[in-house]
Amino acid sequence: MQKRRLLLITTQTLFGTGIVSLLEEQKDHLVIEKVPDVKAAIKICDTFKPDVVVDFRETSSPEDQALLQELVSRYHTRVVHCTLEANQLTIYDKTRIKNATVEDLMSAVLK
Repeated sequence: MQKRRLLLITTQTLFGTGIVSLLEEQKDHLVIEKVPDVKAAIKICDTFKPDVVVDFRETSSPEDQALLQELVSRYHTRVVHCTLEANQLTIYDKTRIKNATVEDLMSAVLK
């Protein structure tokens, strides 16, 4: 099985480290890169070519939303946006999972 390339966008050092640790348990299936914002994600995509982008930032501007949509269309990647406030996953095929679990995140990343 070929490893999926996952790009994690987070400015949350503690939270991001915890999520990376959870995801690294899937190291047989994933190669992980981490960036602080969507602009950095766009820059790394030409070389990293992620299969899935997981966005763990609390706020997202309209510009960020447009850049995330660009990631989907330009790189044919899946984008998963996770919010702490409502414990939701929004997957950019417009799936929304309320009261998301770790299993929901893994399913979205490995799908």
